[in-house]
Amino acid sequence: MASSWADLYRRDSQATPYQSPPWLTGWAHQLPPTSRLVVALCEGPARQVLAAVPLVCDHAGARPRTVALSAPMGEYVRAVGPAAEDPQVAEALARYLEGLASDGQHVDIAGLPADSALARHLTSTGPAVAGHWHTSVTDCAEISLPLAYEEMSRSTRRDHKRRQRAWDELAQRHKVTYRRTRDSDELLPAYAVLARLHARRWAGHTPPAGSPHAPGAPYWPAVLERCGANTAFIATLAVDDEIVAAQLCLTRHRRAYSVVPAIDPLHKDLAPGHALLRHLAQDLTTAGYEYLDLGRTVPGQHAYKDQYRPRWSNTVSAVSAPTACLEVPDELARPTAEPV
Repeated sequence: MASSWADLYRRDSQATPYQSPPWLTGWAHQLPPTSRLVVALCEGPARQVLAAVPLVCDHAGARPRTVALSAPMGEYVRAVGPAAEDPQVAEALARYLEGLASDGQHVDIAGLPADSALARHLTSTGPAVAGHWHTSVTDCAEISLPLAYEEMSRSTRRDHKRRQRAWDELAQRHKVTYRRTRDSDELLPAYAVLARLHARRWAGHTPPAGSPHAPGAPYWPAVLERCGANTAFIATLAVDDEIVAAQLCLTRHRRAYSVVPAIDPLHKDLAPGHALLRHLAQDLTTAGYEYLDLGRTVPGQHAYKDQYRPRWSNTVSAVSAPTACLEVPDELARPTAEPV
């Protein structure tokens, strides 16, 4: 992970920041004593690594459990490498996961983009796979930048204008400030504010299943410290120096990925999440970004995200069936698994 992952990541244009070296090593360094990191490698001629998947094998329970490294915080799980989308490479990696299930492990790989080669192999209906995986699908939303308000429906444009008018009137009486962290020194203090807002927003309530993982746990700052300003930023919106909305994002190339949003419930009548998102979209457009990924969408969020004309896609979760007993033909080469 420390020596060669950066090269695999650099050579894979489809990898997301959830596969970046600082994000993954940040979580790997905090694994409990019952877990170990296992990197499944698919090798070609001269032992050249074609693709790899970082996994965590946990032995805390009666049955070993294998999940993707950084789950459930990482929203997208992909094989990484120059040949990650090659059908034969994806088949080899899928066979390796099937072999783990055949050996009695509980395998749970969540967040596979449905259009990825690995997801297609794990969810295929061939005789070697059918019945051995339980799958579920989660909707994800991505908006193109700049926001094309003129292409939205009349009712949606009216809603955006109504909310913007409320903020324009507020700005006549109060100071309204949008900011985005620019360096690592700003990142951790902004994160502390986001964590407080998130805790206040859900105090006494349980977030919907599948919501972004609560940011209050102590391991988040350690991960963000590794990510730094090259991979992560936090956008905030304040009224009279009191932050009312915050959003943690990761970046790669010309895409930004929303990880954890938070709002102050005392100002929910102003729809601060919408206001921050409009500021953020404009800011990212000016900075040269072309897409803002809003990530996994839990029940109740579809209407909220639909107001920004997103492109909808899906991720797949594949969980091995308890009775899985997969026969992996000897003639099919498996990737190696190297414990770290």
